[in-house]
Amino acid sequence: MNKAVESNNLFVFQRSKALQQYCGDVYFTHEDKNGFLYVLSDGLGSGLEANRAAKATVEAIKEDIHADITDMLEKANQAVSGLRGAAIAIIKGDYLTKTLYYTGMGNIRFYMIGIEDKLIFPLSGSGFLSGRKQKYRMQSFKYKPGSKFLMHSDGLVLSRVRKSLESPLCVVKIGHLIERNILDIPTDDVTFMIGKFPE
Repeated sequence: MNKAVESNNLFVFQRSKALQQYCGDVYFTHEDKNGFLYVLSDGLGSGLEANRAAKATVEAIKEDIHADITDMLEKANQAVSGLRGAAIAIIKGDYLTKTLYYTGMGNIRFYMIGIEDKLIFPLSGSGFLSGRKQKYRMQSFKYKPGSKFLMHSDGLVLSRVRKSLESPLCVVKIGHLIERNILDIPTDDVTFMIGKFPE
């Protein structure tokens, strides 16, 4: 499976392991006049069972997209009880305060350029969502209007992340450049989203 979403401010690309019918990565995007919510979940393993776990986390989050993101994480954790489990990252942006909130569990990677032009890559909690009791941590950062961010599952191996985020190219063109790093028939599910904060 292979698919991409392209817009002026967001590019999302996904390719499943060995081009299987089901991708173990599931993502969700929501934007409105107040801000945005982006979620990327990576079910353990690959194929249908991984997809079911990742999809369960996303569906739980979609039930209340205005909740605190640590509450979203707990709902996602409960949703995978009895399933394979999943790694996940959630970012929520507030346009009024120009603040980005981040939380996650496992090996999803997130990068952004901060207001002091430093590369920011917050660490998620160790382990993965499994239904068992977990400790969650939310981090917040001021974002620079017009700057870019990148979030990806562990199927993407990318060097020189800062170069991609500082590129003057639009996110669609940068996304296609990153896509060139991905094998035609990857050995793991691959999903990435690169976006631009509003000016």
